Amino acid sequence: MLHEKDFTKATQLAFPWEPAIPRPRHGFRSIERDFPVLEISRLARIESYRKNIYRPAYYIHKWWARRTGVTFRAILLGTLLPEGYSPLDFLYQAHNFQDAVILDPFMGGGTTVGEAVRLRARVIGVDINPVAWFLVKKIVEPVSLHALDRAYRELEEKVSAEILRLYQTNCPACGGPAQAVYTYWVKVVPCQTCGEEVPLRKSMILARHASKPNTGLVTCPSCGHPYISTTLDRSQTCPLCHTIFEASRGLSRGAYYICPVCGTRDTILRAVRSAKEPPHHRMVALHTYCPTCGKRYKKPEASDLVHYERIVGRLENDRRRWLYPHEPIPQGFNTRQMLNYNYRFWFQMFNARQLIGLSTLLRAILALQDPNVRELMLLLFSGVLEFNNMFCSPKGLGTGAIRHIFAHHAFIPAKEPLEANLWGVARSSGGFSTLYRERLRRGKIYAHQPLERRLIGDSVVKVPIPGERLESSLAESFEELVTSPEKHVFLLNRSSTELPEIPDQSVDAVVTDPPYLDNVMYAELSDFFYVWLRLGLKDRYAQWQAPSSRRSEEAIRNAEQGKDTAFYQETLTAVFKECHRVLKKEGLLVFTFHHGAAEAWDALAQALKDAQFVIVRLWPVYAEMDVGVPVRGKRGLRFDTILVCRKNESASLHTLPPREAPDLLQQVREIAEELVEKLAPAFTLTQEDLLSLRRGIAAMLFTQGKTVLLPSAVPSTLRG
Repeated sequence: MLHEKDFTKATQLAFPWEPAIPRPRHGFRSIERDFPVLEISRLARIESYRKNIYRPAYYIHKWWARRTGVTFRAILLGTLLPEGYSPLDFLYQAHNFQDAVILDPFMGGGTTVGEAVRLRARVIGVDINPVAWFLVKKIVEPVSLHALDRAYRELEEKVSAEILRLYQTNCPACGGPAQAVYTYWVKVVPCQTCGEEVPLRKSMILARHASKPNTGLVTCPSCGHPYISTTLDRSQTCPLCHTIFEASRGLSRGAYYICPVCGTRDTILRAVRSAKEPPHHRMVALHTYCPTCGKRYKKPEASDLVHYERIVGRLENDRRRWLYPHEPIPQGFNTRQMLNYNYRFWFQMFNARQLIGLSTLLRAILALQDPNVRELMLLLFSGVLEFNNMFCSPKGLGTGAIRHIFAHHAFIPAKEPLEANLWGVARSSGGFSTLYRERLRRGKIYAHQPLERRLIGDSVVKVPIPGERLESSLAESFEELVTSPEKHVFLLNRSSTELPEIPDQSVDAVVTDPPYLDNVMYAELSDFFYVWLRLGLKDRYAQWQAPSSRRSEEAIRNAEQGKDTAFYQETLTAVFKECHRVLKKEGLLVFTFHHGAAEAWDALAQALKDAQFVIVRLWPVYAEMDVGVPVRGKRGLRFDTILVCRKNESASLHTLPPREAPDLLQQVREIAEELVEKLAPAFTLTQEDLLSLRRGIAAMLFTQGKTVLLPSAVPSTLRG
């Protein structure tokens, strides 16, 4: 761990390096001629498995579909270096590209911004989403570790005991005071035949072991006793009441429930819709921590149920006392499922204990005096929400216990929620104290002392970049950005369709990761955080006055918002046109893209052509780990395509010469084969990856005027 004295010393280092390489004013850039796709893909694959450890500064808070930092470091180097200089040769060196201005019009979670800051370039980050803007702002703004630790201790002294009292229980071994580290719940619905409450238990297994398939936490269907079983593949005998049962048998299967009293089999949704409120929850088991006996499991005792009911009473008796959002949940593609479960307001996603605990913590954070530290703690608080709501579920034994709400980039009501201890006990998952150490503090240490990873044989070696930092004070104007020696970042929270703050032909390169049509509904998902953050930011920033983070100009296809593919294409075109205006004549537009749907590539190709950009080269690069989160339309895609674009007027000498091929499909196949061959020593592309790459190649040929056919002309059945 970096201690305060080392931390302070690191922040005092100057940046004496002057580039030992020429600045490319004309001619080819490195990324136009070659790109180390194999080596960068190997590093990206390593990073993708532990992004929060390898680039912790970007993971202080949740953002969706982030690309790997090493990929964008390499892209930036390839864009700034002239031909003949490989990004790989400069990956592990500090740089000073302070005379280069980079624009990211879709900055999202801030990877481009952060990597550009590390290279000491001047960077403009723009995003229409206020949560993204606030996140990136806090990623790059400097802070003292001493100030952070002091604020954390202040919060600990003020509210930790009060919050921990909400989770007090008795140790099942010695009967002494203990904490509920995790509480297992189950949704209950009324049987539509007999009226009996049906717990939606999928099985009697509350959590399986991550690496031992026949081991898991089981509860007896007769007496409710929880215990660890190592024989899940066989019939169970309860060690307490000796009931014999099948652990895999429950009372719900998919969309249906089975009433344990009358045997009725009916749809869960019909039972849910018969009520006016979201389904109620029943406490099933507690995972406790006792200072004397350690961690144990127990069935809820009468005192646990009474304790929780008193908490419910505290909330109900004076709701105005507690600070939590009251905004309604808007209709949307991602919100439709929970609206069907009668969730009407964002606060209904939390139980009474969570609302009281979160309110208590939030008030204490908003009372902190230092505005910078207060905002960082507010961002951490927002991150804690991800693990402290009733849409979380058990992740398993032998791993992080709680599966956060966005495991599937959607709002899926959990049948068997898992409630974490909000403050955190014994480094438990999802607690404020744990996330302070593992997210906020670790992220800021990395920002002051960034590392890269180098592959040496089969080993991964940490490589510090002496003197490099991922931080900068924020400029308040473009003029200040390009003149101030200390302010290397200019952030805008607005649509990139119009950027009057940026002069014509003033940007050296545009490097970004645009929305992939309908892969992620950013605004719908980020509203979960926005409504809470708004409580602390609406009086400070004008863009937090609106009740939702949704904006009409968001570039996305979403039928629920009345946005079709044509709208996505038109918005993308407007952004690319603005990029064309601000980009210097010899500047590059470089971005990553992939999609399983042909219309996404068609919209992208047409938008580039209408904005007078030409794709001059493209490169496949590893993007997601093999078991990555399923996202709409991705169908198992693991590789991005890096698209390198020039303005029409400067592209003619930079495009590849025409190929001697009989038709478009043959040209696409040949170019793809050459690119895939570069990856062959370590990667095999799936058919979905190949199809996405081929459509990217077709988009390149379309923008170059070598075909009038859009990428959809490449059939999904193209083989070889």
